[in-house]
Amino acid sequence: MATLQGVNKTIIDAITPATILAPGNVGGNVRVMVDRYVGLGTESANDIIEMGGDLPVGATIVGMTLRVNACGGTFDVGDAEDDNRYMDAAADNTVTTLTDVYATGLGYIITDKPGVSPYDSQIQLLVNTGAVTAAGTIDLVVLYTVE
Repeated sequence: MATLQGVNKTIIDAITPATILAPGNVGGNVRVMVDRYVGLGTESANDIIEMGGDLPVGATIVGMTLRVNACGGTFDVGDAEDDNRYMDAAADNTVTTLTDVYATGLGYIITDKPGVSPYDSQIQLLVNTGAVTAAGTIDLVVLYTVE
């Protein structure tokens, strides 16, 4: 039986000034951003809902949960550069986690520059309503590290 190591464990065991890990990768503080949207029932197909505040540059996404209740259809979670970076086609009346649908969002590092409009950047999370009328509620919980 072999003992194997993850990428960061290998770096930790052979640490040098050139290979120091970012503080959020080991022993980092996890932060949370929570938001809720209460649908009006008048939303149009492919409307964009801004959720939470701007993510800080350098933030690493470590978890995300989307709860869609009584909205119909499916929803994407992304940003202005990639509308489904984190979740693709999350179904109504479900609780969807980042690893359920679109795992490439896990570990994603926000790289945009501060001061850029949220409409052409990664710092503002966006929920795309798809072809639905969102008369229910949408809850988004984002876990991230930044140091």
